[in-house]
Amino acid sequence: MGHTRARGETLTGLLVGMAVGLVVLAAGMQMLAQQLRGHRHSLQASHLQHDLRAAMDWMSRELRQAQHVAGAWQTRSPSRCDDPFCDGPEDFSIEDHWIDFSHDRNHNGMQDNNECMGFRLSDKALMARRSCSGTGSWLPLTDRASLEVTALSWQLQCELRQGWLHRSVQFTLVGQWPGDPTRSVRLSQTVHLRNALPASAQALFCP
Repeated sequence: MGHTRARGETLTGLLVGMAVGLVVLAAGMQMLAQQLRGHRHSLQASHLQHDLRAAMDWMSRELRQAQHVAGAWQTRSPSRCDDPFCDGPEDFSIEDHWIDFSHDRNHNGMQDNNECMGFRLSDKALMARRSCSGTGSWLPLTDRASLEVTALSWQLQCELRQGWLHRSVQFTLVGQWPGDPTRSVRLSQTVHLRNALPASAQALFCP
């Protein structure tokens, strides 16, 4: 009788031990899954921040050159602006999330087809203008598979100093992980345009 009772108690203890072990194992697996999710979210947040910052830095470098022209001392003075980079809205204009500008890339003083630039937001992707004309002039700057850009805004500041128009543009980008608005990054930057314009051009380029 005593021998049978001992075997029964051992089996019960074994079952209880296995149950406790399974609970501990399940808890451990849950903690590991949480750690892996946290690590994945951290990597995705870093990737999101990097991609948005890289786009902003590239846009800033291009915008800083807006309306540059070789030989500006010959075509621009406080009272006149007589060159192909100072005569129309394609040379500098802002409307909602859209900006257009041009600059003399090859320093020949003429506006070639690849010297019109611009940035706009289209279907959660940043688009970059790469030519003055043509249906394929806008190309994607970001990939919606890894970054959704949800907002793009521009704010122009102008100041007249000694007959010249000095400008700066503050722009803001908001991006999120694809399909997840809870993971969002907002970046802002102010770009000082290097090329001052004659005061006579204020009505056209800084209304």
